[in-house]
Amino acid sequence: MADAKKNKFKAIIIGGGPVGMYLAHALQTTGIDYVLCEKRDAIPPSTAFGLFLWPHGLRLLHQVGLLDRTEAISSLLTKITHAGPKGDVMREYSDFGFIHLAHGYPVRMFDRASLGQMLYDALREPAAHVRTGKQLVDIERRAGGVTAHFADGTREEGSIVIGADGIWSTVRDLMRRDAPEGLFDAVPFSANYRAVFGRSPLPSRQPGSSSGLELEQQFEFHRDGALLQLFTSKREVHFISYLKLDQPRRERSGFDETIDASDAAVAPWLDTRVAAATGLTFRDLWQTRAAAGGANLDEGVVRMWHWGRTVLVGDAAHKVLPNQGMGANGGFEGAASLVNQLTALLRHEPDPNAAAFAAYQAERQGVMGAYRGMARDELAGWTREGGRRWTRCVRRIPMVSRAVRLDAVPFPGERVGLAGWGYKVPAEAARAAGGGPKL
Repeated sequence: MADAKKNKFKAIIIGGGPVGMYLAHALQTTGIDYVLCEKRDAIPPSTAFGLFLWPHGLRLLHQVGLLDRTEAISSLLTKITHAGPKGDVMREYSDFGFIHLAHGYPVRMFDRASLGQMLYDALREPAAHVRTGKQLVDIERRAGGVTAHFADGTREEGSIVIGADGIWSTVRDLMRRDAPEGLFDAVPFSANYRAVFGRSPLPSRQPGSSSGLELEQQFEFHRDGALLQLFTSKREVHFISYLKLDQPRRERSGFDETIDASDAAVAPWLDTRVAAATGLTFRDLWQTRAAAGGANLDEGVVRMWHWGRTVLVGDAAHKVLPNQGMGANGGFEGAASLVNQLTALLRHEPDPNAAAFAAYQAERQGVMGAYRGMARDELAGWTREGGRRWTRCVRRIPMVSRAVRLDAVPFPGERVGLAGWGYKVPAEAARAAGGGPKL
């Protein structure tokens, strides 16, 4: 009976970024039907910056059978080096090694195109479930379900719509249109920093010589009001340059790819020695960049994550600063939490109800608020005038240990570190998913 009920239920995912694609895998693994609609013409994006998965993100990919594929397309992070504006080393930490010991999984770095392609290729019958070139224009509520309408005149019918469509979510805008006035803010995020993101090939190295940049490392260069982060994979250097804004910005802004060396977030770093032993400077990396772009670093947590048969996940619901690399991990956790609520619901109900979505939001909203605050405080400490305030990655071990996993998916190969995994299925939330008003 449970399988029959699941087969009648269909989720429409809007957005084919990493969170939307992981959500597709989580639904697929638990036997819930779905269709994923992406406005771009292809799933793997061409972007100017990388993505980091912490142990709890890798654990979720492991649970759906993707760990080996994940390891094949990523690089480890092993050490953090902090330096001054001229490249003089101030501190070095091996926190990533401790994190690996604590959780059984390491921290890994990806380029988004490789991760997106892997997630797409690993789906069962992806062509039957993934639609590209689908710009959402409307969500129509009907008896027993919803219809998503797209700019090309097509539509998809299903039971619910899940907005995984990023910081300026169309799904969220349509929820605001239909909900009582004041429940959703038109611009729920604000920015205190802007950043320039980019990636460059590893500097060419002759036999017997070295660029001086160690592989699979994180480097932090500090100056008043600014920060430069470098991350070295096996083949590239990814960088993020942060610049504190004069005043907070609360406006919709996009990703600007017209950045040049005169940009205020780039120019002060050009002569910084990123590898003191060889004299390699940030200018050398900038001049060989494969891609770069700038954006305001919006952050915040949306007050309401659901309305009717529509619910938000990932950046559409919560946006954190990228300096700690927790955005995708939080989105993966949220997707797993939502799937857990849907799985509990569909054991005995064919239709969603408000309690299921509310239980998901209750489980995740406070956690993401805490991650947002930690990232903001860390970046403020790293860029403050007159001296740095140091924080350690190991401070996040207790939170990572309580991370969500999929309740209904057997996981005999789960890796467990010294800290263990503390997540337990919230019985109250599971029961709540079975009651409440129908949508």
